[in-house]
Amino acid sequence: MKASWLLVTAVVFVQLSTTFASPAEKSPTVYVTFWFDTEDFILPQADDAAKRLAEMFSSRNVQATFKIVGEKARVLEERGRDDVILALAKNDIAYHSTYHSVHPTPSEYSRDLSWHEGVSEFVRREGAGLETLRRVFGVNASCYGQPGGSWTPQSYAALRAFGIPLYLDETSHVNVNDRPFWYCGVLNILRLGDCVMRTGWADEEVKAACAKFDRVQAKLIREGGGIISIYYHPCEFVHRQFWDGVNFSYGANPPRSEWKLPPMKSDEEQEQAFHAFETYLDHIVRRPGVRLVTAREIPTLYPDRVYSHPLTQRDIQAIARAFQEGLSYVDLGSRIVSAAEGLLALCRFVTQTDGGSQPEEVTLNFAYGPASVPQRFVTEGTFSRNALQQAAQEALDIVRTAGQLPSVIWVAGEPVRPEDFAVTLASAVASQDDSVDILLRNGELEAKKYIADDSPGLWGWVIFPKDFNAPHMMEIAKLQAWTIKPAILRKST
Repeated sequence: MKASWLLVTAVVFVQLSTTFASPAEKSPTVYVTFWFDTEDFILPQADDAAKRLAEMFSSRNVQATFKIVGEKARVLEERGRDDVILALAKNDIAYHSTYHSVHPTPSEYSRDLSWHEGVSEFVRREGAGLETLRRVFGVNASCYGQPGGSWTPQSYAALRAFGIPLYLDETSHVNVNDRPFWYCGVLNILRLGDCVMRTGWADEEVKAACAKFDRVQAKLIREGGGIISIYYHPCEFVHRQFWDGVNFSYGANPPRSEWKLPPMKSDEEQEQAFHAFETYLDHIVRRPGVRLVTAREIPTLYPDRVYSHPLTQRDIQAIARAFQEGLSYVDLGSRIVSAAEGLLALCRFVTQTDGGSQPEEVTLNFAYGPASVPQRFVTEGTFSRNALQQAAQEALDIVRTAGQLPSVIWVAGEPVRPEDFAVTLASAVASQDDSVDILLRNGELEAKKYIADDSPGLWGWVIFPKDFNAPHMMEIAKLQAWTIKPAILRKST
């Protein structure tokens, strides 16, 4: 590679210096993130498209996020495209899987695996491409987004192991009110409803897209701020059909020697596409009250304050009351706790309660949802407070060693579902009478509603084999709904 790693690193240093503004800078109300799935490692002209788009942002002193496939990074290096690599490095570098559409994709190889097996396999397969990306660009990825519709819940634990704090994409597998949310301890810009937008290439489409942007910006201002997500693929500016659809549709997996180039747009059509996008970009950049942000900046906009300050007795009582109404995330005002965080807060509270003495505050550690559904459990019974306290301590011990809620919690020798234990413990905390035993209450994790059910429409990506489904994987995803909660936008300063 002709371009030295030191040169790329210097570019990244300049990028980071401009990315993080000084504390005194007044943040605008509405944030906009542009991201490009930079994936086509077959069509050489896609390299030039990525370079042109990268330079389009740099020339305006703003940055976009380029989610790059590991094989794309390797091919750029192999082709000697140092100019493309350096142009991309002036923007934000993110990750988009190792091979994108070459089978098996993440949903395919994770389909029948357990939680732990799926995490391990994702690390093995996608970690290889991430290492290539790190080597070529000299930085860790700012975010990850799945190839096409190939989403998997096990990817989240792998992202935390990779040191990647953000999931940035567009899919219907998981969604909280069409706004940013936390899932498995990772911030998600994943399903934003009308705050996800694009423009077509015709003049009237650009005009309509600009008008839509203005309307959505005004809506977000009324909501007190927010983020708009705009995405493209560099290859779509130059081709007539996606590279992977030509080669890997409906499970097809030809050898590399048989890969075909996608059909190209004419020179005039390409210029029209770039011009339309440039017009759209300029409209947004020039809008007052708009600030373009990259994936590397977004986590600073949505800090999770649950772990920065202890929960108070008032917070604990609010969680206990909320759990008795429904088992989901709990809004405490300036911060929100997931169902898992709420359960752990109750556990820590009761284990630190000694007679009439209760802790003034408790701290939390993160935990994933259970890895599996228990096959045997009790649904009725009565337990002493001492038995509940011992079970709460054992649950905390398991979380400390495994980093995950147990699939079953043993109370006085009886197996109890985490859902039932959570609402029962909430009843015990809310009760003022310490002399009576506590009746086992039944609960259901209402937060599961934020996870899609397995259905044909969920797996509509053309790359999947016909009739592909993943019911087991989506059940694992629902178990991780214990961790889901809305993200709160940092107040503008």
